[in-house]
Amino acid sequence: MSQKQEKKRGYSTGQLIIASLGFGAVMVFWTIYNSFVPLILDAKLSNLGSVVLSATVVSTLTGFIMTIDNFFGLIFQPIFGRKSDHMRSRYGKRMPYLLVGVPVCAVLFILIPLVARIEGIAGILVMMVVIIIFNFIMSTWRAPCVAIMPDIVPAEYQSDGNAIVNMVAAVATIIASVAATILGAMGFKQAIADGDYLSVFVFGALICVLFLIIILLFVKWPDNRKEQITRTEAPGEKKESLRHLHLSSDVKKSMFIMMFALFCISGSSDGFGTYFTLYATKLLDMEAATATLVRTIATLGGVLLAVPAGIMGRRLGRKKSITIGLVIVAVCHGLMFLIPYTGITSASLPLTILNFVYAAGFILININTLPIMLAIGGKKRFGAFTGYYYTATFTAAVVCPTLIGFLVGVTGTYNTVQAFCLIAMVIAIILVANVKHGEKMDDEDEEALVKAVEAAEAE
Repeated sequence: MSQKQEKKRGYSTGQLIIASLGFGAVMVFWTIYNSFVPLILDAKLSNLGSVVLSATVVSTLTGFIMTIDNFFGLIFQPIFGRKSDHMRSRYGKRMPYLLVGVPVCAVLFILIPLVARIEGIAGILVMMVVIIIFNFIMSTWRAPCVAIMPDIVPAEYQSDGNAIVNMVAAVATIIASVAATILGAMGFKQAIADGDYLSVFVFGALICVLFLIIILLFVKWPDNRKEQITRTEAPGEKKESLRHLHLSSDVKKSMFIMMFALFCISGSSDGFGTYFTLYATKLLDMEAATATLVRTIATLGGVLLAVPAGIMGRRLGRKKSITIGLVIVAVCHGLMFLIPYTGITSASLPLTILNFVYAAGFILININTLPIMLAIGGKKRFGAFTGYYYTATFTAAVVCPTLIGFLVGVTGTYNTVQAFCLIAMVIAIILVANVKHGEKMDDEDEEALVKAVEAAEAE
C-alpha cells in the first residue's frame, strides 16, 4: 500500500501487521497448550503413584482442567479489556498489558512441562497451580491485545483490519502447529515421542517473546499519559433483562432454539479441540507432532474458505449456510468415528482431509451464527443478543469438555468424542431448522448488523 493510500485510510498496513503479532502470540500459546497439555494431564493423572484414579476420573479431570481458560476468559477478559480502555502510559493503552503479560506467560508456559516431571500428587498439584496462574495471566492481556486493531484502524476499514489480524493469527497458529515437527528435525524427535514436550513449550515461549520484541521495536505507540480519562458506557454494555426486551412469543422461541443450537455447536467444537490429540494418539496410534500437523490443515481450511463462506452466507441465506455447514461437520465426525474400524494402517491422510473439510464446514457455521442471533433480536437489541450469544457459547465451552471427558471414561474409548460431536451436530441441525427469524433485515439494519458483529468479535 502506498503512503498516499495509507494517509487516506488513516493507518499503516505494515504497522497493523506488526501490531497483530500480539494476537499471534495468543494463538501460539493456545495452539501448543491445547495440543499438548491434554497429553501431559492424561499421563500425569494416570500415574500418581500410590493414588490410582479410574479412567473415568482421569478423562473427566482432563476435560475440566482444560476448561479453566474458558472460566477465566468469561470472567476476567471483559474486566481487563475495559481497564485497558483507561490505561495511560508512554506506550499507549494496550501495550503495557502485553509488556507484562507475555513474558510472565512465557515463563509459566515453560514451567508446565517442567513441573510435570515431579512425581506423584505433589507433581499434579504444582502443575495445577502453574496452569491456573498461566490461564489467569493470559486472560489479563488477551482482550487488550484484540483491541489494538480497532485502536489503529478507523471504523470504516475495520473489516480489512480484521482480515489482516486473522491472517497473522493463522500464520502464528501454523508456526505453533509445526513446532514439534521442526524440533523433531533438530534432534528432539525421540524426546517428544516419549512424552517430553519441554522443547515444544520453550519454542513457543521464545516465539511469543520474539513477537513482543518486534512489536516494541517497530510499532509507534502514542504516549497518552496527558490524555484525560473519560468513562463512557460502551454500546450494548447495559444489561437488559429478557422481560424488558418486549419480544413476541415466536421471536423468543427462535431465540431460545438458536441458543440451544449454539450450545451444541460450541460444545462440539470445544470438545473436539480439547480431545483431538488424545483421540489421534491413543486411538489411531499417531505421534503427537503428526496430530498437531493435522490440526494445522484444519486451520488452513478455515483461513482459505472464510471469504467464500461469507459470500455463500449472503447469497444462500444464513439458515441454509449454517445447515450446510452443520451437515458437512456431522459427516466428518461420522467418518472420523469409523476410521478405527476400517483397518487403515495409517490414518494421517484421511484424518487430514477430513479435518480440512471439517474446517470448511465450520467456517460456514461460525460466520453466520452471530449475525442470525443478532438479527433475531433486531437492531435495537444487538447488545442484549450479543450477550445471549456468548452466554450460550461460553456455557458450552465450560460444560461440554468435562462432560465428554466423563463419557470417554465411562465408555473406555476416545471415539466417544466423535460420537458426542456427531450427535450434537444432528441436534443442532434439527434446532436450526426450527429457527423462524433472523434470516434477513432491511439494508439499513443489515449495515448496522455488520458493524455490531465486528464490534462483538473484537471484544
